[in-house]
Amino acid sequence: MTARGRALAILTCLSVLVAGWVVFVAEWSGPAGAGPRGRGFGVAGAQVAGLGAFQDQLLIWAPGGLSDREVGLVRDSTRVAAISAVRTGLLPVASGRRNRYRVVPVEAMGVDPGAYAAAAGLPGRRLVGMLERGAVLSRTGAGLRRLRPGGPLRLTGGRILRVGGVVDDALLGGYEVALDRDVGNRYGVRRADYLLVRPRGPLTGLEKAVRGLLRGRPVQFALPGDRRFLRGDDSALPLALVKARFGEFALPSLRRGAPDPSWARTNLVTRRVPLLGRVRCHRMVVEDLADAMADLHRRKLDALVDAAAVRRQGGCWSRRLLRGPDGRLTRHAWGIAVTLRAPARPPAGRPALDQRVLKAMARHGFAWVPHGDAHFEWVGTGA
Repeated sequence: MTARGRALAILTCLSVLVAGWVVFVAEWSGPAGAGPRGRGFGVAGAQVAGLGAFQDQLLIWAPGGLSDREVGLVRDSTRVAAISAVRTGLLPVASGRRNRYRVVPVEAMGVDPGAYAAAAGLPGRRLVGMLERGAVLSRTGAGLRRLRPGGPLRLTGGRILRVGGVVDDALLGGYEVALDRDVGNRYGVRRADYLLVRPRGPLTGLEKAVRGLLRGRPVQFALPGDRRFLRGDDSALPLALVKARFGEFALPSLRRGAPDPSWARTNLVTRRVPLLGRVRCHRMVVEDLADAMADLHRRKLDALVDAAAVRRQGGCWSRRLLRGPDGRLTRHAWGIAVTLRAPARPPAGRPALDQRVLKAMARHGFAWVPHGDAHFEWVGTGA
């Protein structure tokens, strides 16, 4: 074989190897935690990419968000070296349908580009330029929208946001879309949900100072690594991962109406579950719930769960469970959450259920979420 022939042969082999690698990556990539196409996956066990972001940050969060006055108080504290206020809300993305279900709720954050990029550290350096060009999408958010940089994110009313970039989910705290604060304000992304703060001095000093400044508020703190995503929302899974696993639906508007009936017909089922009786849940979750209740029944722990209360609320899904007090969608809207009240309520501040119930639910993929009651949300393997 001539030298030229050998070179062509080597080049051909390299091309085959590269093509194979591309197919392999395409098969295993996609929404965070997804795994190969067509197979189940355990969301809770999925690890966010090790970006090294937010390493010197402390997250400060209070239920219901923070007022501009409270943000200012924390910002002006001598214990704070730098701060980024993260504002959150839902964007009304157009579904493209001609019926009344025209709005897809998309979880968005609004930030000051420089402050947020500084909080994110080295991995966030390119965020400033991306936010100047338009909306920045998480990888899962871009996959759900089937969008790439430069593409149009179409909102209701004919409005369009240009996609300025796509980044790892962790860099946006699990949110689907990030916007410049001023742009977000125009689209209703206004509430200061949480703060990312670089402390000046010891963490204990900052925490004490913040509790004093926000007197009376149930303030929570978190460090990178404490949560799968560094974000204020205490739901078990970010909305993007809920959609990637359980499907995305359209609504008549962000503030009213139930999911598109076609999504409901495809995904919601009514089954008889041990201990609880007939419940309505997402088809991918109902068997896990049944197994958890069967587990309790075998252990003769039926009396630890108020089954009548679960039946009254409809199980995982009913119209009155779809939205919280603030009008936002709950995980009940997807049929993946359930509240298991105990017949006798424990002292305030403690889980409303026996630890044996918490462990049984965790074995079958349900994580307890501290919403002031025995509220569980499905997260999958590793709960």
